[in-house]
Amino acid sequence: MIEMSVTVGVREFRRDLAEYIDGDEPVTVTRHGRRVGVFVPARDDRAEAIAAYQAAAGKLQALMEQSGVGEDELVAEFDAARRAAREEARAVTSAS
Repeated sequence: MIEMSVTVGVREFRRDLAEYIDGDEPVTVTRHGRRVGVFVPARDDRAEAIAAYQAAAGKLQALMEQSGVGEDELVAEFDAARRAAREEARAVTSAS
């Protein structure tokens, strides 16, 4: 299997954010075991930043090909996860 990035839960990501910002590798963030985002540390050097994004995109493409997931399906899953997160946040806010 192709390793796309370091994978951490939301709490660990929040706790160690400074470490991930200073890091060189993309970080996959999960909530309850489901991937909810990917953090790619930005670089001051534009060329280096572009290379990091291209490398991450290449790894994502390889992972999609390996798993048989197309762009449309990936975008649909991302949108559904984002909607679910918003609804969960609203429910928590409403319950407070």
